Amino acid sequence: MHLSPVEGLMLCDYCGGQATPATDEDGVVVLEPTSHKCPACETPTVNAPKLANASIEGHELLYCTQCHGMLFNMEKILPLLRVLREHRYWSRSSQSPRQSDDGRAFHCPLCKQEMDKHPYGGGGNVEVDSCESCEVLWLDRGELSRMASAPDRDPPDYDKKLRDEAAAYNGKD
Repeated sequence: MHLSPVEGLMLCDYCGGQATPATDEDGVVVLEPTSHKCPACETPTVNAPKLANASIEGHELLYCTQCHGMLFNMEKILPLLRVLREHRYWSRSSQSPRQSDDGRAFHCPLCKQEMDKHPYGGGGNVEVDSCESCEVLWLDRGELSRMASAPDRDPPDYDKKLRDEAAAYNGKD
């Protein structure tokens, strides 16, 4: 069997059968390990575990199976948040995100440069680590869930959409 990332299903090479892959407590489908080390688990005395290729709702990411941190492409985080909000996503992860004054500095798993730590501009009241040159964001365990469950600053105007549809149905503009 192999995973089809596009379909989010395990496909049997022999019979073409399909199976839904298991997800972990954060809703992540973990795939194969990569050569990239986890920036949160790495310390001078501890060799960090490798990040794994993974997906959430068909969106690709790198994932640490030890600390449950996630590395996303900056361009792909907002579309994922839209999907998670549509599905009323609530992670089963119970660990709170880190405190803002923890003083640690992460290094990008891709280019090894120090990442910038800053507040996320959307909902959820979380701090993210970013590498502008690689265009990636690091989220600690629980941060994606907080971002997805926070009220949207610019929610779609469903009332206007319903009024427009009703007006079109009634032949009014």
